[in-house]
This record gives sequence, structure tokens and C-alpha cells, in this order.
Amino acid sequence: MTKRFLFASLVLLLAFSSLSFSQTKEKKASIQLDSTTANIGTFPKSASSKTVVYTFKNVGNDKLVFYDAKPDCGCITVDLPEKPVKPGKVGKIVVHYKGLYKRPGRYNHKINFACSGSPAYFQLRLRFVMTEK
Repeated sequence: MTKRFLFASLVLLLAFSSLSFSQTKEKKASIQLDSTTANIGTFPKSASSKTVVYTFKNVGNDKLVFYDAKPDCGCITVDLPEKPVKPGKVGKIVVHYKGLYKRPGRYNHKINFACSGSPAYFQLRLRFVMTEK
């Protein structure tokens, strides 16, 4: 009986110790965006080159690295941070719109991102109205 009790105690001790090790704090970056949508208003086609800056903060405990940015239109280019963003630091995503060959109208463009943080995938929007003159 004592051998069984000793064996059961040892199994329980190992089970609880593995639980305590699995609950250690995981290192992970986490992105907190100031805004996910930029409304740049109404402008004429002749002044269609626009730049928008989205700011974010890494609120995680590991560096934040951007892997990819995919705009839904070739008229949009994106400048991502070249270096990893350290925990607690603020970074910028710069979006350039060049719509000289686009038709006037109301636009709602989307840009999809992939990064090392949480969320790993997110989307930013760029809204505006372009007029003929």
C-alpha cells in the first residue's frame, strides 16, 4: 500500500510541476494600432498623390517584425518599419496613394498585413473621394 501511495504521489507531483512550467509567460509581440481607418477626405484627381501615416505601439514583451503588406490596388505602396520594433516602442506604417490614372469616385482600399505579433494578421483601410476637378 505504501508503494502505491508513494507512486501515486510521485505521479501527481510530476503532473503539477509540468502544469506550473507550462504557465510561464510566453514571449510574444502585440500590436496596438491608434487607428485602423484613415479618411483622407475629398480631393481632385490632379492632386491625387497622398501619404498617410498609421502609428502603432508594441505592447507585447518581444520584438515586433512585419513580414508582408498586401494592398488591394497597385496604386498603393507601403513602407513598413525596416527594423524590429522593441517592446513598449512606437512605430509607423507609411501608406502612399498615387491615383493619377484612377477614375474619380469614392474609394475604400484595404491593406492586409502579416507580422510576428498578436494579431498576426490585420487590415488597415484608406477611404477618400476623388473628384475630376
